Amino acid sequence: MTVFPLWEKTDFNLKFAIMRKWIFLCAIAVAFTSCNKRQFTIEGNVADADGQTLYLESLATDQAVVLDSVQLDGKGAFKFKQEAPQYPEFYQLRLNDAVVHFAIDSTETLSFLAKAVDFADGYELTGSDECTKMRIVTDESGKLKSRINELNQAVSANSSQVDTLRAQAIQALAEYKSKMLNLVLENPSAAAAYYIVFQEINGSKVFDPYDAEDRKLIAAVATGFDMRYPESARTKQLKQMTLAAIAAERAARQNSTEALEAQVTSYIDIELYDLRGRKQTLSDLVNNNRVVLLSFTAYQTDYSPAYNMKLAELYKKYKGSGLAIYQVSLDADEQAWKVTADNLPWICVRDPQSVYSRNAASYNVQKLPTCFVIDRNDGIVKRIEKVDEIESAIQSRL
Repeated sequence: MTVFPLWEKTDFNLKFAIMRKWIFLCAIAVAFTSCNKRQFTIEGNVADADGQTLYLESLATDQAVVLDSVQLDGKGAFKFKQEAPQYPEFYQLRLNDAVVHFAIDSTETLSFLAKAVDFADGYELTGSDECTKMRIVTDESGKLKSRINELNQAVSANSSQVDTLRAQAIQALAEYKSKMLNLVLENPSAAAAYYIVFQEINGSKVFDPYDAEDRKLIAAVATGFDMRYPESARTKQLKQMTLAAIAAERAARQNSTEALEAQVTSYIDIELYDLRGRKQTLSDLVNNNRVVLLSFTAYQTDYSPAYNMKLAELYKKYKGSGLAIYQVSLDADEQAWKVTADNLPWICVRDPQSVYSRNAASYNVQKLPTCFVIDRNDGIVKRIEKVDEIESAIQSRL
């Protein structure tokens, strides 16, 4: 007797039904995969660029990598679609030698308008707050570059205006750094903050990780990225850059009192006033104690009494071993804060900006209470949002 494969013994109509069902399921799977693929879009128009090629390039590596391109016609319209990155990433549009940088951190749709003649300066890019901030950074960097170039030209020409221009350039640099610091403190984990860290003027970085003051801004961004994107390659890059600079400074100043200052750079300093009007600085407390618990809280909350009772227990237990507490209140009601703070034995300060606190934003505080364990030698070593984790984190550093 001949034995046939099962498929050959199956009725034709049944075979057809099975095949149709299989094709339908495959189509559903393909459609589901396509729908769930995260993409971003940048589209727009470049006027007066007929016949020129517009490139979309990724800046995820040390050099620009072409992702897509289009030869523009008389209308200048274009549209690029790419897979959205897992973490904030940077890209650029390039027309000839002119480039425009932008960032993507979600499935965004950006709109771009420009003219070929002033592609990198006269463009409009909308659809992303981060790209708007990056444009501000680019424009401010351009102004600073103009000042510096003006000074360099005067020096080369041995002009009598050198001293005046030098003073103006120094002032422009100070103002630029102040503006950039304010932008960073709005959100240290934002793409624009990272972009600020790596701004260059004539091939030299504006913010030098080996300069103690500049490193405060860089460390703020490194801390912000580490808290929000711990696995990102850019986070690791920021941390390595900051730690390398700290290590170099430590080695150079091993026998100097400045060594301690070099160590305390992985946290952002806070200066606020206590209920008696005295300015209390976080760095002073860190310098004078082995471990500081930085606590962001609000006393007019249901959790506050139990939370402060737990802190009081820990403070009493570990104060003699080198623990200090710097507690930042975000209460809007100053009088209510004063009544509660008057009964607490540690440093209590209030941020008058309340929920709009830049101090809280610089530490990426998303919920209350949130606290940080700061080691005098290593900076921030632990972010804590659960009260029962505080004691073990403190013990590990005392």
